[in-house]
Order: sequence, then structure tokens, then C-alpha cells
Amino acid sequence: GSQLLAWVLWLQAWRVAAPCPGACVCYNEPKVTTSCPQQGLQAVPTDIPAASQRVFLHGNRIVHVPAAGFRACRNLTILWLHSNALTRIDAAAFTGLTLLEQLDLSDNAQLRAVDPTTFHGLSRLHTLHLDRCGLQELGPGLFRGLAALQYLYLQDNGLQALPDDAFRDLGNLTHLFLHGNRIPSVPERAFRGLHSLDRLLLHQNRVAHVHPHAFRDLGRLMTLYLFANNLSALPAEALAPLRSLQYLRLNDNPWVCDCRARPLWAWLQQFRGSSSELPCSLPPHLAGRDLKRLAATDLEGCAIAARPSRPIRTGGPTDDERLGLPKCCQPDAADKASVLEAGSPGSAGNALKGRVPSGDSPPGNGSGPRHINDSPFGTLPGSAEPPLTGMRPEAFHPSQRRRSPAPYGLGVGRQGGPEGELSGQGQAPVFQDLTGVMCTLIPLLVVSCHLQLCLCRHVPRHACTSTTLHPKHVGLHAPAHT
Repeated sequence: GSQLLAWVLWLQAWRVAAPCPGACVCYNEPKVTTSCPQQGLQAVPTDIPAASQRVFLHGNRIVHVPAAGFRACRNLTILWLHSNALTRIDAAAFTGLTLLEQLDLSDNAQLRAVDPTTFHGLSRLHTLHLDRCGLQELGPGLFRGLAALQYLYLQDNGLQALPDDAFRDLGNLTHLFLHGNRIPSVPERAFRGLHSLDRLLLHQNRVAHVHPHAFRDLGRLMTLYLFANNLSALPAEALAPLRSLQYLRLNDNPWVCDCRARPLWAWLQQFRGSSSELPCSLPPHLAGRDLKRLAATDLEGCAIAARPSRPIRTGGPTDDERLGLPKCCQPDAADKASVLEAGSPGSAGNALKGRVPSGDSPPGNGSGPRHINDSPFGTLPGSAEPPLTGMRPEAFHPSQRRRSPAPYGLGVGRQGGPEGELSGQGQAPVFQDLTGVMCTLIPLLVVSCHLQLCLCRHVPRHACTSTTLHPKHVGLHAPAHT
């Protein structure tokens, strides 16, 4: 007992008598501290007392943290190096600091990169500041093994991507600050493993896409900031796992309030937390209105149809597919093949197929689009030819009618009247010629010809009841039915 007491007294006396760096202040209460802020230091002092538990070196001009800089400080729990001129940190700079809990490296704009092994072994670290360090990327495994980390500050850097599984080992992380970077998207595995995350700040980035499963592990998240980004749509599936969410900020994004916004709108209707407004950017007649306050009937059509924002892509998944958005604005393969581009050699005289994808209703009560921009896939250029449904059959040369009868099928049953009905007056001779040719060349199908003539009303009514067709009713120039 007496030996232990003597050892403690000796240790206290050594602490008091230990030399303090000339530009620093050293004191023992409440913890053994070496404080050297704003002293114009250009290097880490080499004579920091080994018993120091807190070292404050912020506000100096230190440019380099060497490998052996703090090796003697085995009791160090807090280390502040923020607001210096750091350009390089050796990979082994913090080796041996197994008790370190707080590390502040912020406001070192010239740092730009950190070796992926720099923080290995800091098993008790719970707060790490790397904000405003000019970082452009997060190296693979940079946060590996930091199981105790709770606060991670990465805001106001130049990060251009979120690597897969970058935070996977941070199961106890509660606060993640990523705002003020250049992040363009949130991939599926970006936040994998963050089961304890409470606050995620992603505002003031360039986020245009969020993967539907990006937030799958964030069941405890209470605060999500995504305002001031480039989001025009957000899959409701991405928000579904956020069972604890209380604060959601999505304002200052170019929201497109059309059919693609329906799932997000429906999710917002049942959300009971606090959420910002979502002012619409498109379509023009809804610009400035809050998506949350719209009616379901307002979210119809495809706003991109009226204002194409990008050309058709022929390879790989589309942006909409990556977002997991509804297919109301996604062309299928057949639709893409039928798109006409203005000025293309094959556009003149080609018919625009008026097929509507399954699940969509054609505009109006006709079978074709009312306008070229009402196409369900919304990718037609404004200068493309108008739909053939509005053209008069008389404009075609007779030889063109014989070779290309298909376009006439687009106008069947459109609006009624002489130009919209091919079975009405003025349209029968074309079908009479075609029917006569078929019946002459294919006598084996005489019964089919008989039935078709009956349906087209091009033969007398009494001929429809006969089992054989009289030759006089099979002529190539049957008189028009009046």
C-alpha cells in the first residue's frame, strides 16, 4: 500500500515538474492538458508531456503531422489540430493512441487527401472532424474499425461520390454530416450498416438520384436533410424504411410534379412528421405549388413530354429506371423504335405508331395522341411531323396508297366524320381495291373475302347470306357503297 501511494505521489510530482513547450500552457485540472493555440507554430512540438490527456494545437501554421508526433502520448483522449495549414498527415501519425476519443482536423483546406489507414487502431474514437479539409474522395476503408464513432463531420469538402460500404463499420454512428459537397447521387450501398444513425445531412449537394434502397438500414433515422439539391423526383420506396423519421427537408429542388411524383405524394400524405414544402418546377401550370397540397388528379401525364430535357438514350438503364420510378414516362423498346427525329432521313412519310403502353389511357376519346407532345413516352421533338391521323387521304398518290396502306389504320374511329372514319363515304374504294386483289390472288380464302366484304358493306345485303360468292361481287372495281 505504501509503495502504491509513493508511486502516485511521484507521478503527480512528475506531472507538475514535466517541461511544457515554450509556446504552450500546461495544467493538470480537470485533465492533464497541453494548450498551444494560435502561437504561430509551424510544426508539432516535440516535447509535449507524455502524460497529456488533452492537446490543443489549433489555429497555428502546422503543415505536416509526422508519424512519431504523438507516439509518447499514450493517455491522449482529445487532440485538436483544426485551423492549421496541413497538407500531409503520415499514415502512422496517430498510431498507439488507443484511448483517443476526439480528433479534430477540420479547417485544413489544403489537406485534400487522407491515407486510408490513418485512423486504424483508434477503437475508442467517438468524434471525428474532417470538415473543410478539401477532400475530394473517401479512400477505401478510411473508417474501418471505428466501431465507437458517433459523430462524423465531412461537410463543406469537395466530395464527388459516396463509395459503397464507406461507413459499414460505423454501427454506432448517430450523426453524419455530408452537406456542402458535390455528391451527385446516393447509391444503394452508400449507408449500409448505419443502424444507429439519427441525423443525416445531405443538403447543398448536387444529388439528382437516390437509389430506392439507399436508406434501407436507417430505421432509427429521425432527421433527413436533402434540400438544395438537383432532385426532380424521389422514389417513395427510398423513404419507406425510415420508420422513425420526424424531420424531413426537401425544399429548393426542381421537383417535377407529374405522374412520376404520385408515389412520393402518397407517402407524404401519410407522413406524420415535420416536412418542408416541395415547390413544383414542372409542369409550368403547377410551378411554385407545393407538391404535398396538390390533388391526385393534378399528377397526370408526363411533364417531360412538353419540354424534353435530354435526348433518347439507347444503351444501359435510363435515369428513371435507376431511380425506380413509375413507368409512366419510360418508353419501352417498341416505343423507342417508333420515335421520329426531326431532319432524320427516315422521318419523311413515316407513320408514328399510336400504340399506348399497357396501363396508360390514351388522351381524349380517340385512338391517337391529340398532339405530338401528348405521346406517352414524351420524347418527340417539337419539329417532328404531325400525326397522320389529321391528314386527308386525298393527299396521297394512288400508287402510294397501294404500296403503303398501313397509315390509314391510324385514323380509325378517331373523332368521327368523313376524315376520321375509313368505313364512311369517300373511303370505301381503297378497301374495295385491296379486297378485290386479295380475293383474286388467294382463291382459297374466298370465304374470308366474302366475310370481309360483308363487314365492309361493299356487296349487296342478300349476298351475305349465300354460302358462295357470285363472281360479279368479286370484281376489282366494285361500285362504292352509298
